[in-house]
Amino acid sequence: MKIYCAGSEGYINQIQRIKEGFLELGHELTDIKSADLIYCNDPSVYSFEFRKINKKAKIIYNVLDLPPHCMNPKEYDLSRYTFIDVPWEKNFNPIELKTKLLQADIITCICEEVKWQLKNWCQLDSSVIFNPIKDVSWLNLKDHEKIKNEQGKRYKYLYVGRANDPNKRFNLVQQVIEELGDSSSDLAVIGSENPKWGDYYGIIDDKTLNLFYNSVDYFFFPSAFKSLGLPALESIVARTIPIVTNDDPTTKEFWEPIGVEPNKISSYLLNENWNILAKKFVEEKSKEYSIKFNKKSIAKNIINIYNNHNE
Repeated sequence: MKIYCAGSEGYINQIQRIKEGFLELGHELTDIKSADLIYCNDPSVYSFEFRKINKKAKIIYNVLDLPPHCMNPKEYDLSRYTFIDVPWEKNFNPIELKTKLLQADIITCICEEVKWQLKNWCQLDSSVIFNPIKDVSWLNLKDHEKIKNEQGKRYKYLYVGRANDPNKRFNLVQQVIEELGDSSSDLAVIGSENPKWGDYYGIIDDKTLNLFYNSVDYFFFPSAFKSLGLPALESIVARTIPIVTNDDPTTKEFWEPIGVEPNKISSYLLNENWNILAKKFVEEKSKEYSIKFNKKSIAKNIINIYNNHNE
């Protein structure tokens, strides 16, 4: 099949991994005019022109999320979510999104929660395809193989993501680490934003990121609004315990047994029974999630939806 893909390009985005997945399945990446399938995963590239340029292709628009912290609570019921209310961020309009999505033959999304959002806020049906994780794996490292800080001490904690977004709640990371008697030198921070606490490494390549996932005891992901939470899924593949909070609906979909209360994180980490449960969970889910969320599987999900639509 000939496929045209569009979306936010770049190392931290998913469209490149989806393209690689299509190629691994034996499909061809092409231009819009030649495509049998047009796949887009970002509202900024949903185009009214696609239909004019190529009348035969099926169009799939994929939705990453409908961010509730960017919506006006006077217009939409947001009681389902816990998030930091930042007034100046009220700039997202689901009706405008709906207008764009109606141009597609098929609407997909990345988890059941976003499917619920589309149904309740846009009155649109969609199919879940998930999103691809990075090329991570369990390395079963020995202590001497694990990444250490400048003082030669192995990192105990890891944070990956946009640390300065209030809804990522990085403040909880610092608070918990200090409550446990540890310090900023026990934390490695990876991502596009420097929170000025912990050892900051910026954006790094996948191989090094995988080493970090495999080197620590805990991975912090206390986001108030997760949507999917690819870094937390990646940590599970690496068999590192993710600290994910249970005040978000997505928790039930991917890690309900180990979700923690945001104001009691320290007590969970000090609880032996919870640690045993969490360790068992990541060991059981590691292989399953590495297959379920890899780029080839996600590309296959997209193709299956395309084929089902054509039957």
